[in-house]
Amino acid sequence: RVGENVTDNIKTIQSIPLRLKRDETIVVEGEVFMPKSQFERVNKEQEQKGESLFANARNIVAGTIRQLDPRIVASRNLSTFIYDVSFSEKPLPETQFEELEYLESLGFKVNTHRELCGNIDKAIAFWKKWEKKKEKEDYLIDGVVIKLDDRDAQEILGYTGKAPRWGIACKFQAEQVTTKVLDITLQIGRTGVLTPVAVLQPV
Repeated sequence: RVGENVTDNIKTIQSIPLRLKRDETIVVEGEVFMPKSQFERVNKEQEQKGESLFANARNIVAGTIRQLDPRIVASRNLSTFIYDVSFSEKPLPETQFEELEYLESLGFKVNTHRELCGNIDKAIAFWKKWEKKKEKEDYLIDGVVIKLDDRDAQEILGYTGKAPRWGIACKFQAEQVTTKVLDITLQIGRTGVLTPVAVLQPV
């Protein structure tokens, strides 16, 4: 009813089951991503065609999902991780960990790198471990999400405008590199305001 209908495009993503393993009426949440290996492949194809390279995988995914031709979407080999049930006709599992197992049992792709941590020290240790291991995966990782496991406690804490109060994204230290300012240009906004824009050497 609101937004764009991308169903035909999503159906081309192999990790999305076209039919669940059991009949359920369910609404799930997750994210679509492009594996690093596919990002490199797509940019090589762009280079061979003499076309400009994509800056990052996130931009490609956003544009790909909105393509009018599902064959283009299929050719980009996108993937998904599903991580939450936002509606189900049946009672949901009592814990977050069991919910992820439930999603897997229905045929959804769920990230296997999850751990039930009994205290905050174990959660911090998990975050530190993945800060070192993140480059080994075929997808970009910028942090770890820590969620309260108990569903009743989640319901009590509730949500802010956009995010759950029972979950927090613990980001890794941002990657830093040095570049050069190649030029400063002026852009004219719709109200006539001039804004200086730095042109940076890509890194």
